[in-house]
Amino acid sequence: MANATNSGTVTPDYIFSDTVSVRDITKFTLMRGVTDYTALQQFDLYETGYSFLINLQIPGFLDKLQALSSSGNGGAAEGYAALISNYRHILEYDFRGAQGIEDITSETSALTNGIDDLQMITRVREQAASQFTMQYFERSGSVITKTHEAFLRGIKDPRTQFKRYLGLINGPTTVATGSEMSKTPVIDKGFHNEVFHFLLIVTDNTGFNVEKAYILASCQPSAANTSIYNVTRGEIQFSELSVSFNGFPVSGKVVNSRAAKFLQWINDNTCFDEMQFGYQVLSPDRTKAVLGDGWESKQNFKDSQTITKSPTLDDFDPNSAFNTGESNNGGRAVTV
Repeated sequence: MANATNSGTVTPDYIFSDTVSVRDITKFTLMRGVTDYTALQQFDLYETGYSFLINLQIPGFLDKLQALSSSGNGGAAEGYAALISNYRHILEYDFRGAQGIEDITSETSALTNGIDDLQMITRVREQAASQFTMQYFERSGSVITKTHEAFLRGIKDPRTQFKRYLGLINGPTTVATGSEMSKTPVIDKGFHNEVFHFLLIVTDNTGFNVEKAYILASCQPSAANTSIYNVTRGEIQFSELSVSFNGFPVSGKVVNSRAAKFLQWINDNTCFDEMQFGYQVLSPDRTKAVLGDGWESKQNFKDSQTITKSPTLDDFDPNSAFNTGESNNGGRAVTV
């Protein structure tokens, strides 16, 4: 938090580094006296509504199910790969915001002379375990609902309350002497294999600068919204889910620093300018089908204007981004 110099003085670290810089408005009179509406620099107000979500880690047993399914060795588990990868993609790319961040508060004790008292802060509180809520539209195939149902059933069978991770725990950790049992668990049981970790990045209205970032740590979905299957003939509508996670918020200088790197990566791989966006119908293959060979030279198009990307955390290279500030699509996931 602080660095000591050779002279013995202390220089505290700025705990809000890697977030939006404060604009100097001390030369303006603001709302004292006549308000100068010709000097709009003084109204650099905070705008809400800009945020991103990074899924840093999924529960270990879901990750194992996805890996087994992707490798073709999943047997009856085939299908988890598509389900879980699409779930992760929806959580990040369909993200519209989260609710659940609370204020830092204080508690006081009284200084008193027996007649009058003065309340002084003796304790500062920051939220601990909380519930975070996000809104999503369910997709055909019930991607979110099925994933949460698989998660909850894997944690504890609802009829028996035994933990079997959907078949990944299929035998004892040790085989009794003389026993012929040969099955051993694919994955170790424990809370460490049963949680999500998210990075919530709140930005300014440019999307380039971090206002505040939180790790939503050790999160677990609180429900699988199977109530969406209630149906009444003639009532046709889309299903919007209120997805709730129980978790623990973590903030700090290091979190903001990592968030700034992730935000750079998001901007490097996302188009926020409509004039530069590459609509799918204008992809090189589709354009070639209409204009024929040599269409690039005929129209003077640039490939960079007709390519869209949707990378996942698996494409993030922590070594490149964290050390050099550059993005790279060849890396693997990182736990912050």
